[in-house]
Amino acid sequence: MKINLKGKNVLVTGSSMGIGKSLSECFAKKGANVIITDHPSRREEAGLWAMNLADRYCIRTWSFLEDLTMENGPEKLHDQVTGAVPDVHVLVNNAGIAWYGRYEEIPIEKMEAMVKLNCLAYAKMCRLFLPTIIRLGEGGILNISSIAALTPVPTESLYSATKYFVQGLTEAIRSELRIHKGIVVSTLNPPFTKTHLLEDGGYPSDLFPLTRMKVWEPDIVAALGVEAFVKGRILYVPGIDNQVLYFLIMRLVPRRFINWLTWFLCRRESEIRGTHG
Repeated sequence: MKINLKGKNVLVTGSSMGIGKSLSECFAKKGANVIITDHPSRREEAGLWAMNLADRYCIRTWSFLEDLTMENGPEKLHDQVTGAVPDVHVLVNNAGIAWYGRYEEIPIEKMEAMVKLNCLAYAKMCRLFLPTIIRLGEGGILNISSIAALTPVPTESLYSATKYFVQGLTEAIRSELRIHKGIVVSTLNPPFTKTHLLEDGGYPSDLFPLTRMKVWEPDIVAALGVEAFVKGRILYVPGIDNQVLYFLIMRLVPRRFINWLTWFLCRRESEIRGTHG
């Protein structure tokens, strides 16, 4: 099965920067009309990006602003969109936040915001837009998850847990819709990517994965992810090396080793040097 996006209406949350911005452009390149949505603090950027896409790709665009962590934020966004836009064929849940550090040191307000945005908002947005997608009988939902959903990640404990939630939710909904052959529900699971998420989440510049491993560009992650979604993939991890690591090695080695490996890989270079020096 392959989705035809030309002329379809695609909503992307958090779409004025980072992976969300790249995703919205990928859908626009395929001829889809794009609904740009973001936090109210991104009003100017969201509006300008919507106009940019419309001019460059000769498509229709809209921009809407809503804080999805606020009470009834997803419901308010749904009301705005459905009041102004014809049927939404594809929902892309992309907006999210992360936090680096030991679990006992995570600020409570960050914990609450992370769960509200990464879990509750995803769940509500799926629930609100899914009935229309089912009625249309085509399109789908692309939830931006993470490789952190595939194994527990020390120093990203709560973020990893929220992505476990997204992964489980997505795969369960997909199973429920198996009789609807024209609908795709899937996840894109990026590795470390150069976005504001790292800076806003307090990730140190000497974190081992950032200094010794490949950090991906948003445009590449988005392009590969959209192609996988169009082809109906249930879960897509960019990069052959990452696919081998997460789908082969981590299924064959003991769980204790996996936990040690993720602990080691999520340390800072200064900590590693201090341990061995």
